[in-house]
Amino acid sequence: MQLKLLKGPFSLIYYDKLGNNLYFTRDRIGRCSLLVCKKNNSLVIGSVMGRNYNCTEIPAGNIQKLNLNTFEITLYSWQNEKWERQCALEDWLDEIQGQQNLPDDKFTFDFDSNLDLNDEEGIIQTIESEVRKNYDKITLMSNLNNIESINNVILRITDLLEKSIKIRLKTQPNKCKNCIKCEISKCNHCTVGILCSGGLDCTILALLADKFIDKDQPIDLINVAFGINENSSYDVPDRITGRQSYEELKRVCQSRKWIFKEVNVPKDVLEDKQKSTIADLVFPRNTILDESLGSALWFAASGYGCTSSCRVLLLGSGADELFGGYLRHRKAFQRQGWLGLAKELQLDWNRISFRNLSRDNRVICDHGRQPRMPYLDEDFVNYILSLKPWLRCFPNEALDCGVGDKLMLRLVALSLGLTNVVTYPKRALQFGSRIANKKQKGGDLSKNFLECK
Repeated sequence: MQLKLLKGPFSLIYYDKLGNNLYFTRDRIGRCSLLVCKKNNSLVIGSVMGRNYNCTEIPAGNIQKLNLNTFEITLYSWQNEKWERQCALEDWLDEIQGQQNLPDDKFTFDFDSNLDLNDEEGIIQTIESEVRKNYDKITLMSNLNNIESINNVILRITDLLEKSIKIRLKTQPNKCKNCIKCEISKCNHCTVGILCSGGLDCTILALLADKFIDKDQPIDLINVAFGINENSSYDVPDRITGRQSYEELKRVCQSRKWIFKEVNVPKDVLEDKQKSTIADLVFPRNTILDESLGSALWFAASGYGCTSSCRVLLLGSGADELFGGYLRHRKAFQRQGWLGLAKELQLDWNRISFRNLSRDNRVICDHGRQPRMPYLDEDFVNYILSLKPWLRCFPNEALDCGVGDKLMLRLVALSLGLTNVVTYPKRALQFGSRIANKKQKGGDLSKNFLECK
């Protein structure tokens, strides 16, 4: 099937008039949104629907072919060329609805417990030996970067990430959204923005993006913060680290004009937009976590309170799942060692399209900007997934948060000349921007979204 040759982010609907078949799918990673709903004896398929449609996110794992004569659906796997399955349309709709409503602890997937975890190159022992020398964090990571077997991985990760960023920046008109219709070949306004919490993932993207954007064009670093009440300060944790990363980028890339955009969102504006717009974009996702992340990304992409002419937004999506950035990765390692970590990493990867990618695509595209996620490039992903777990992260007791989590990505940052951001611990966007209350459970249904129906 020729569709399987496609790479990059997309969702598509294709009508085969000759065979009276309807093909529809999302890309194999699930970076773009596609929803389905059966309503009044009609089948509705689209990128955004809102709460008036009891829609379901179409899973990213298969290509669907619907026979419009028999209403039988045939599924073709992106991964396994020999696998296909037929079922009635109604059965398929029930199945994917059940998958969407499945809680995290019920998510199942195939995992090879006999996974090859032999450390032929002795990398685990080498890292543990360096850790026992009690160097400071930067010295330790510098020493690890000088180990040939580790440095080869760092160079390969950097090369693939550079290629991913390059293709995402070079395959667009060299004009901002205000000049796109003008009869000029290029402009010197900002064409690329980066959603910048000041963390490791986005700062690496900013630094590498500098190589592929004309030097006369500024790059916007967009940082979002939320007010709890009328007298709130917007100096939230992400604002502080964002400014620090901004200063570091100015030091490392002195010929670039970086613009730090502060998006400050009052509580009343947040609540109004959640009711009028964001709830419909996030739907059918409806948890507190969906509400928080969807709202944060919507306001960041909007540039509320400031202006940005960028057409493309770079996001660090996927870095935590690929490089073990969550606390649950450390806990999995504590429980079951490297096998437990490998399983947790695979679990996170298998459900990434279910949890957030489709939602994030809907809220960002609402502003006419295109989200691009270099960490989710197929070639980059395939390489990272081929690595042993200790070449992605190293969450043992001796390596604190801010070192062992996403260790390889931290070593990449250090090799690129970054120092401050290299040891920043992971902080969730919803807490760093102060949109969410830590006392709330992210998996609970959002009362705000339910009340504004």
